[in-house]
Amino acid sequence: MMKIVIERISKYKDEDRYAKALDCVRDIEPERCESIMRIKSEDNRLRAMSAGMLIKDMCDKLDIAYPKVLRDEHGKPYIEGHPEIYFNISHSGMFAVLAYGDKPVGIDIQETRNVTESFARRILNESEYDSYDMSDPKAICRVWTVKEAYSKLLGLGLGYDFRDCVVDTDNKTVSDINGAYGSALYRSYRPAPDVYMSYVMYTDTEIK
Repeated sequence: MMKIVIERISKYKDEDRYAKALDCVRDIEPERCESIMRIKSEDNRLRAMSAGMLIKDMCDKLDIAYPKVLRDEHGKPYIEGHPEIYFNISHSGMFAVLAYGDKPVGIDIQETRNVTESFARRILNESEYDSYDMSDPKAICRVWTVKEAYSKLLGLGLGYDFRDCVVDTDNKTVSDINGAYGSALYRSYRPAPDVYMSYVMYTDTEIK
């Protein structure tokens, strides 16, 4: 079963909670802790902290003692010694989100922003570009989250060319147009009026 947890990063504005969280993150993911301490922007620090604590809370719920978070060659995190657990994290604006379960999953959350033509050209292939209204940033934001979640499901992250996949809004699927990777089902939500979140799982997985 797959679960999604979302939280507001503002909870770590409290100094005592922040200090305790930093110690927790240091125990499971020292590199993230060091990165957090180097970040100058408060919001960026809180986003990174929230993501780290979502992983810590997941491990607590799954009764994983002394978890260690490692990353593969593409930067995708995993829990050392627990290949049966799949998870993915994302953060944007005032939110951080985590999806986890016993099947591969990708998730992305994005704050709606104005869309330039050059940006749309970087994430949409020709057939998609003609079907979207460039004056509607929410529509572009939604498809962006689906494509980024798909690339994270594949374990490629930003190394994947978003123009190589197409989003079928009728069937709620996303697939690689070259047939190089498996197709996936997706679901999209709006945690806040100007925020989109999407998660994807392979088509042999039932999702709601």
